[in-house]
Amino acid sequence: MRSHLLAVALPLFLLVPFAASDTKAPAPLAKVAIVGASVSAGFGLDPSADPMLGEKSKVTLARIVDASILGAHATPVDQSDLMFFTAAKASAKRAVKNAAAAKPSMLVALDYVFWLGYGDGDPKQRLDRLADGLKALESVRCPVLLGDFPDFNGTTVDPMMLPPNSIPSKETVAKLNAACRAWAQGRDNVIVVPVSELFRKLAAGEAIEVGGNALGADARARLMQRDGLHTTLEGTCALWALGVDTWLATKPAGVDAQSLLLDVPALAKKASAPPAEASAPKDKREKKLQKTHAGG
Repeated sequence: MRSHLLAVALPLFLLVPFAASDTKAPAPLAKVAIVGASVSAGFGLDPSADPMLGEKSKVTLARIVDASILGAHATPVDQSDLMFFTAAKASAKRAVKNAAAAKPSMLVALDYVFWLGYGDGDPKQRLDRLADGLKALESVRCPVLLGDFPDFNGTTVDPMMLPPNSIPSKETVAKLNAACRAWAQGRDNVIVVPVSELFRKLAAGEAIEVGGNALGADARARLMQRDGLHTTLEGTCALWALGVDTWLATKPAGVDAQSLLLDVPALAKKASAPPAEASAPKDKREKKLQKTHAGG
């Protein structure tokens, strides 16, 4: 009896966080794909997975995006890579190729460029890696949410995670961001997300507002892990909300903030809750979802 009462008391979204809605999601959210590095891959977000052993997190940006979209939609295509940094150029090309093959309605690339500019190399090598990574995105025609480069110069970051020689100079970071914006210019499907500004505000202890969430002086403690490099669960939710804010500012047709759950604490709870099996068999749920999107 007690367990039944507990189940009734819990919010419905915690019990069935990924159940399909009868309402169809806006077209750009129908089948989202994610490419990126360790933040997208959920580094440190899953207590049951040890990222230092290469164990994959069950809580990822893809799962956050899945939990955020309120209408019926396909399961996001997750091409994030915890080991992206070990071979950034190859990882970028592989991820984009695999994501594009799934014919996504949107590509989320919030930390995709990070290791194309960070890591080993002189300024020219960093810019050349970035150029290769951006070129890989040129075949993608759907909306692309492309995060820019945060600047870790002068910040407190674990040198085991980000050695000093892996951090480009402030001047090089500025050139990398300028290259991102120059490449995006004239590509109407590319939205450059100001990840750099979010991280600057976190480092400076400034107030932050994303997705309708107002965060004060404790924002850094809430949104960043102790290593100073990776976002917490709420931080990754806030990063996604920033991407959505930037996208919605372009006034995409048929989409508004009501299409998504962007409340950071609520989204974090929903995304981290164990997925519940829906009552219908999986194949029937997939057929129903396909029929919903085929219906126009």
